[in-house]
Amino acid sequence: MVAQLLTGGVLRGNRRRAEQLSRCLMQAPVPETIEALLDRLYAAPSYGKDGVFGDETSAFALVRLALHLFGPPTRTASVPGDLVVSNHREGAVRSPLWIPGHLNIEGSLDVDEGAWLLCTGDVRVGGATVDYEPGSIIAVGGSLSTARMSTLGAVVIGGNLDVADTLLAWRNDERLVVEQTLRAGLLVACDHTVVAAHVDAVRLDSDAEGSLLHQYLRDEVLTGAPGDLRLDVEAADQWIRRNASPRR
Repeated sequence: MVAQLLTGGVLRGNRRRAEQLSRCLMQAPVPETIEALLDRLYAAPSYGKDGVFGDETSAFALVRLALHLFGPPTRTASVPGDLVVSNHREGAVRSPLWIPGHLNIEGSLDVDEGAWLLCTGDVRVGGATVDYEPGSIIAVGGSLSTARMSTLGAVVIGGNLDVADTLLAWRNDERLVVEQTLRAGLLVACDHTVVAAHVDAVRLDSDAEGSLLHQYLRDEVLTGAPGDLRLDVEAADQWIRRNASPRR
């Protein structure tokens, strides 16, 4: 396994970047546990300023490494209400939150600015899934399903992403990557990179015509005159953060 890491053999994507990341992770003394690897990764400069640490690529590398080491997840962690991952909010679970298995959340999932959620299995969220910028990361080895979702941060899903209602991906500093199929009742992409092997969703981009916006979205998240309607993306985001649908 160490040999594979040092050659970049475990990580997907750009070969040069994979080799660089592997050498940073495995520099002497070689970490002996996943927890030690996570500590090393998260202790590096925040927000990926060194070009290697602190981004979704390195976070997902840890998820892949855990799957290689321990095999498919067999355990499930359950949260009866909402889950907030944050180092700033009172009562939240501290970041980085590492789940070596599946995760079921009956309520909503909130990953705060600079916080990380890493899960090797599937994540099922009964309510909304939301994150922030800068620095929030959601890295899931399996699939993620949620009622609705608003993302500004970095999200990487190794399986499918299923959003029953509306997926809002906005701002252009981070990206949403789904290695299999992205399904959503409505996908609203506003200056945000969305990459998926397959997409099954009605999609509205930031330059969508006003008539199309009016067809799918509530008046409360639209702005402008009737003939020149535009999306108020912050209003749409707030609807989702309240676990309410911005759709008609």
